[in-house]
Amino acid sequence: MPGCGKSSIGRRLAARLGLPFVDADTEIEAAAGLPITEIFTRYGEPHFRDGERRVIARLLAGPPLVLATGGGAFTDARTRAAVARSGAVAVWLRCTLPVLLRRVAGREHRPLFLNRDPREVLERLMTARHPTFAEANVTVDCTDEPPETTTRKVMEALAAHREPARLPVRLGARSYDVLVGQGLLARAGALLAPVLPARRLVVVTDAAVAPLHLPRLLAGLAEAGIAVAATITVPPGEASKCFAELERVVTEALAAGADRRTAVLALGGGVVGDLAGFAAAVALRGLPFIQVPTTLLAQVDSSVGGKTGINLALGKNLVGAFHQPQIVLADTDVLATLPPRELRAGYAEVAKHGLLQGALWSWCEAEGARAVAGDPAALAHAVLESCRLKAGVVAADEREESAEGGRALLNLGHTFGHALEAERGFDGTLLHGEAVAVGLGLAAALSARLGHSSQELPGRVISHLQECGLPARIGDIPGGFSAARLLARMRKDKKVRDGAMRFVLLRGPGDAFTTAEVPAAAVESLLRDEGCGA
Repeated sequence: MPGCGKSSIGRRLAARLGLPFVDADTEIEAAAGLPITEIFTRYGEPHFRDGERRVIARLLAGPPLVLATGGGAFTDARTRAAVARSGAVAVWLRCTLPVLLRRVAGREHRPLFLNRDPREVLERLMTARHPTFAEANVTVDCTDEPPETTTRKVMEALAAHREPARLPVRLGARSYDVLVGQGLLARAGALLAPVLPARRLVVVTDAAVAPLHLPRLLAGLAEAGIAVAATITVPPGEASKCFAELERVVTEALAAGADRRTAVLALGGGVVGDLAGFAAAVALRGLPFIQVPTTLLAQVDSSVGGKTGINLALGKNLVGAFHQPQIVLADTDVLATLPPRELRAGYAEVAKHGLLQGALWSWCEAEGARAVAGDPAALAHAVLESCRLKAGVVAADEREESAEGGRALLNLGHTFGHALEAERGFDGTLLHGEAVAVGLGLAAALSARLGHSSQELPGRVISHLQECGLPARIGDIPGGFSAARLLARMRKDKKVRDGAMRFVLLRGPGDAFTTAEVPAAAVESLLRDEGCGA
């Protein structure tokens, strides 16, 4: 904003960093051979902004420097995109109105303030510019302090700044990024604005997540001028993935005025993501969708890949759609609020990815206990590497259409796990991740029984999961199961082809495959040996 001190701070910052300082306005005047006021008068603002963008892009393509742009430069979408592409760090010097008024006193002769009330001018500019200024990488609040103090604050903010890891999911026109890092909820508006068709959305969350994370998300959205048409809260738990809640979410979103440019944002775990994503897929034949996962399970698995859906009494995820998000924000800070049981359940999907990838399984055996204990660095690594694996698999086989392998490999442990969940009626007594953990143990055991893997693999998988506090055998789940009923559930699984059950099996960590060549008798025998009744 005028009066924020960007030139004086920029010069001091450049001196501290040992870099040249450049004022974009000076460069533009030199290139045009005219003062900026005359460029505006002769050719108009669109012509000026086009030239400004080219000058800034040229400067950013050169050697490192500290660049102070004109106040309106960052409000131009193409200029912001050029700054982002260059890898530059954009810093917003944010001042309050009283501070700016004191600093612009005596500038009434300048074109911006000529014959105008400075307060009115500044209020209008703040309303127009602040939402886009919020997209800067770093924001430093400035007061009536000496320039050296502000410069020190900028230096400290730059030293502390960490951009989130950005993993692309390459799907042509439906490509998007998965962002993994700390503090993303507070910056949600800045991170989402570049991918939203309109600065307007509907938030879907659940009653457990809302008190913990919704206020921070809403504040981050408001800072970037993103309006929330409605906040829809569903009950926590798998039971919310049903037609009744789907109808309610769609109805409330449309009643709030959602149109085809209004995005649906899922703030929560896998249940909220699946339900909100399916609502986005079917409302008005498709609304933009954003994933902001708050559980480890959702961050490492369900938020990436575009699978959405609800459950039937017959089984899990039997009604749904592929509907890719515009972006995924995985804020690893929120994992500190998870109950230990939820954290352990999410880790089951990390272990699954480890078995699929190989090297990640070695990391799991060495460091997985740290992740389950809540170590931030271990959790960040688990999320990042799981998303990296899944992004690659989804890009290669988005809709799980490969005849063998492909995206279906991500169902390792899930044929067993979904059957176990369905038998418990999705009542919360068996979490999805816990069912997957048991499924991983059963898949490893079945692989060894059929001669595909070493005989020591099941013990290795089961021991690791149990050491991390997860159930890994049917006997670890309270209550009994019927082998016949579990087999009946598996025969209704969505992965069944031509009436044949399909399983993901292992030859070893990093070597998984899909097959229908599994005798039902072998599965039944395994289930009976694991303690299931008839």
